Amino acid sequence: GRVGGKIHIAKSRNDQVAAALRLQAIEELTAVEMELLALARALAARARETAEVVVPGYTHLQVGEPTTFGHYLLAYAQAFLRDCRRIAGACERLDSSPMGACSLAGTSFGVDRKMVAGLLGFSRVDANTMDAVSSRDTLLEAMAALSIAMVNISRLSEDMIIWSSLEFGFVDLPEEFCSTSSIMPQKKNPVAFETARAKAGEVIGLLSGALSMVKALPQSYNLDLQELTPLLWRSSDETRQAAEMVRMIVSGLRVNPERMMRSVEAGFATAVDLANWLVRSHGLDFRQAHAVAGRVVYNAIRDGKGLKDIGPDDVAAAAAEVMGRRVEIPAWTLREILDPLKAVSSRKVEGGPSPAEIRRQVKMVEREISGLLNENRRRAKRISLAEKKLLRIARGICG
Repeated sequence: GRVGGKIHIAKSRNDQVAAALRLQAIEELTAVEMELLALARALAARARETAEVVVPGYTHLQVGEPTTFGHYLLAYAQAFLRDCRRIAGACERLDSSPMGACSLAGTSFGVDRKMVAGLLGFSRVDANTMDAVSSRDTLLEAMAALSIAMVNISRLSEDMIIWSSLEFGFVDLPEEFCSTSSIMPQKKNPVAFETARAKAGEVIGLLSGALSMVKALPQSYNLDLQELTPLLWRSSDETRQAAEMVRMIVSGLRVNPERMMRSVEAGFATAVDLANWLVRSHGLDFRQAHAVAGRVVYNAIRDGKGLKDIGPDDVAAAAAEVMGRRVEIPAWTLREILDPLKAVSSRKVEGGPSPAEIRRQVKMVEREISGLLNENRRRAKRISLAEKKLLRIARGICG
C-alpha cells in the first residue's frame, strides 16, 4: 500500500494526458499516412497504364490544352505525397515528452525526464514545462494536415463526379461505389465520392472548432483542452476511411479514351501548338501567333468545322485577316501540329505530360512512396518496441 501510494509522485494528470495524447496521435496519424501512401501508389499505377490516354486539360473548367489521364492522376499523387510529408512533420513535432512537467511547474523530485521519454518511445523532452501541459498546437497542426488531405480528396471526388456524368462520360465508376435512385431506375449515382466530399467539410469544421476552443485560453492548463481530443480522433478516422475508399475506386474505375479525345478535338485543344509553330517557323511574336491561331478557331466554329477539318488555307486566310499577309504551312505539318497525341508527346519538359515523362514521374513517385513508407514503419516500430520494453520492466517490478 505504501509503495502503491507513491505511484503519483512527480506526475500530474496534465502531463500524463498530454503524453498519452501525443503517443495516440502519432499512432493514428501513422495509420492515416499509410492509407494516403496506398492511394498515391494506386494513382501512380493507373498513371502508368494511362500514360498515352489523351484527355483535355482544363482551366476555368474550359478546355485548355491536351494532356494525358496519367498526367492528371500524377497531379493528385503529388498532392497526397505532400499530405504525407505534412503528416510526418506533425508526427515529428508530436514526438516530444511532456512527462516531468507535472501540473505546470515541474517537480522538486530528481526525476530523469529523458529516461522517461525513452521508456515511452519519445525522442526528446519538451523544453518548457508550462508549454508541455498547456499547448495543443501540435494537435492542431495534425488536424490541419488532415483537413488539407481531405480538401485534396474532395477535389479528386469532385472531378470524378463531374467526369462520370453523361455530359462528360470520361470515366465509369465501379458499381459497388454507386447507388441507383429510389424512383429513377437508370440512375448511377456517385454516392461514395459525394460522401467523401461531404466528409471533407466535416473535417474542416472539426479543425475550425478545435482552433476556436484554444484561441482564447490563458496559460496554462484549462479543462477546455479535453474537449479538443475527440475532434482529433474523428478527423483521423474520417480521413483514413476516405483515403481507403477513394483508393479502391481509383483502382477500379474505367476510362473512356474515345470520349476524352472527342472533347479534346471539340475544344480545339491544340490551338496553342499552332501558335507555337508560327512563332518557331515564321518568326512571329507570340501575340501575333496567338491572334492568328485564335482566328483559325473562330472561323472554324463559324463555318461548322472541327479540329480535323482545319487545312492550310484556313491558316493562311486567318493570317491574312490578322496581319495582312498569308502564312503557308504544309498539310502534313499542320496535321502533326494539330494531332493531340503528338502535341502531348512533344511536351517533354520535366513534370510534363509526354508518355515518356509520365513513366519517369511514376518511378519517382514510387521511390518517394517507398521512402515515406520506411519512415512510417520506423516510427511505428519505435513506439511499439518502447511499449513492449516498458511492459517487461513493469512486469519485472511487479514480480
